[in-house]
Amino acid sequence: MRIISGFLKGRRIFAPAGLALRPTPSKVRGALFNILANTISNTSFLDLYAGTGAIGIEALSRGAQSTTFIEHDHRHLQYLRKNITTTAINDKSTVLGISVNDYLKATDQSFDIVFLDPPYAGDEIEKVLPRLQEGDIIAKNGFLVIEHFHKQTLPEVAGEICFLKKYRYGETILSFYGKS
Repeated sequence: MRIISGFLKGRRIFAPAGLALRPTPSKVRGALFNILANTISNTSFLDLYAGTGAIGIEALSRGAQSTTFIEHDHRHLQYLRKNITTTAINDKSTVLGISVNDYLKATDQSFDIVFLDPPYAGDEIEKVLPRLQEGDIIAKNGFLVIEHFHKQTLPEVAGEICFLKKYRYGETILSFYGKS
């Protein structure tokens, strides 16, 4: 897997073989950042369920000011930290080995773009969405992007977070939300 564009274009991202990890395919990553092209520069980016960090690293490569990576699985954290170090973006990155729910309960930070990519199986979106609608985790003019399975239905409104648009790529959907 490689970074698609930006100052890190072509740099290799390490991903474990055989672990229960579903990295966002290059096609979907490319589409996501083409959609965000005019808004990514100088933003704060939150990568929830970061895995290898491919999305957050791509955000930094394309001009995000900083990325906070949240990943609870210690095996995935090893690859994430390795990818941050080998791409030399430590100064723009914060990596936390904590569950997404625990992080969202404890943080008082605000982010311009929040990317949520939980495991497709399970109810993580339903658990996390109420936390995201509380407080100011998503900045006033910020976005929430949820990567999910195409058969999963998400709410139109969650507190102050309103559905804007979705894009389908095979079995993957990117759903965009904004604050009202």
